[in-house]
Amino acid sequence: MKQSETVKLGEAIASLWDEDPDMYEQLLVHRMMDHLPEVLGGLQRWVIETRFDEGVLRLRVSSSAVCQELNLRLQELREQINRLLHAELVRVIQVYV
Repeated sequence: MKQSETVKLGEAIASLWDEDPDMYEQLLVHRMMDHLPEVLGGLQRWVIETRFDEGVLRLRVSSSAVCQELNLRLQELREQINRLLHAELVRVIQVYV
């Protein structure tokens, strides 16, 4: 019987991401959605819809005041999300009522 080479778990997972980058992106999207309440803080309660497609995070909010507040912090929010993910997933954030 041939002895197999031992591979570290992290290396095995990394090779999966190399083979299927779409799967890795979907994992990042799920992680981003988990972190959004933390990133948005108290403003999260005003978010009524969240969508992500091709680098664009869209947040629909129920208040124009919250929309304005989030629009003032777009760059900060984008950087914070990407920092938490250790990846440049979010290129643009759009906030609308």
